[in-house]
Amino acid sequence: MKNSIRFSLIYVGVLAALFAVYFTARVFENEMSEQLKRDLRETAFLVKNFYGQIPSEDFRKNLDSIANKRLRVTLVDRDGKVLYESDAKAGQMENHRNRPEIMEANSKGVGENLRYSVTLNAKVFYFAERLPDGKILRLSRRQASLHESVSKTMPYLIALLTGIVVLAILIALGLSRAFVRPVQKLAENLGQPELIDDEDIYKEIAPLVKTIRKQHRELQLTIEQLSEEKKKTAKMRDEFTANASHELKTPLTSISGYAELIENGMAKPEDVKRFAGKIHKEAGRLLSIANDIMTLSKLDAPGESAIGLDESVNLWTLASNCIDELSFNAEKKGVRVALEGCKTAEVYGNRRLLFEMLYNLVDNSIRYTETGGSVSILVQQKSIAVKDTGIGIPEENQPRIFERFYRVDKSRSKATGGTGLGLAIVKHIAEVHHAEISLQSAIGVGTEITVAFC
Repeated sequence: MKNSIRFSLIYVGVLAALFAVYFTARVFENEMSEQLKRDLRETAFLVKNFYGQIPSEDFRKNLDSIANKRLRVTLVDRDGKVLYESDAKAGQMENHRNRPEIMEANSKGVGENLRYSVTLNAKVFYFAERLPDGKILRLSRRQASLHESVSKTMPYLIALLTGIVVLAILIALGLSRAFVRPVQKLAENLGQPELIDDEDIYKEIAPLVKTIRKQHRELQLTIEQLSEEKKKTAKMRDEFTANASHELKTPLTSISGYAELIENGMAKPEDVKRFAGKIHKEAGRLLSIANDIMTLSKLDAPGESAIGLDESVNLWTLASNCIDELSFNAEKKGVRVALEGCKTAEVYGNRRLLFEMLYNLVDNSIRYTETGGSVSILVQQKSIAVKDTGIGIPEENQPRIFERFYRVDKSRSKATGGTGLGLAIVKHIAEVHHAEISLQSAIGVGTEITVAFC
């Protein structure tokens, strides 16, 4: 950028210098031409004043003294015959009657002309004036003499041109540095735009600096947010690992203990069946925890939202299938499960994930509803709700029930066989489907969880 500005300024300076020298030369040449004409007129005027006051021979001698290499003098009679010529023999010259300046002097008293002279083999300025006796005095000067005068000034013009070019280069170097300095400062401080002084920048780039500052602040805020999110994610991961280890350790310890008793023959024959049932139960719990962890891992994996979400899923049919799957658990617990609402309600999504979401909600309600209670599934257009008459959730615990391994009552939760991951899975599946979850619950009254689809 600096070089571009520099060369542009130099080009402009050189062109300006060339134009200045050219027009100076033209003005000087024009001025010299006018001066030449004035000199010829003044000389002719002086000669005219002396004419008639001195004899003809003396007058011709005076003409010889006036004539020189640069000034040609010619005297012509009324008929155009050359009486005197300073640069040639008058008798050998042709009649000048038809010369433009002679014709003009005869008619007007004075005449001027610029043309090529055969006699002098050059372009010549002519000035003719009619004398009192009718003769014509003509003075002329070669144009070359004018060029000689102009050529004498050329060294000065060249010096002027050189000076202007050198000055243009120096100015270009200085201006390019001055122009680019604020931009360079801006580039050097892009990472810290707050260090840029507003007084040092051009008004034209002030909006750019303002935008950079704004984006820098936003970037810093984003970095801070990402850092906080990273810390939060790391903390959640550590908590998840610790909770998962704890949850897995409990059934494994139980299984290991009962298996050791049987292996060492310390269990009575009548206790073996009971111990085997305990081992089977704890193994089933381990399997449930493992399945739930795998489900959450898949939902957390990048690109998981790209799984098919374009199936048309009938919510009524989905709920009906869920009730069939959990009917044994409900009957065993003595809990009634009812289905109400719109039979034609449909949403687009992943049928398998939506079934798992609803299954966890209904299973959770059955687990935490006392014998004789009820669970209702309400299907509406673009939403499905699961309501129970269970124990309810304290208000202070409600914001955290969708966290992994979070339990309101840990001892009761383990007694019901829950893994602590069911509602976390519900939350993730809802997020994948861009759905919103709302919760209403009261102690001793029950809980209602609604999933609303877009």
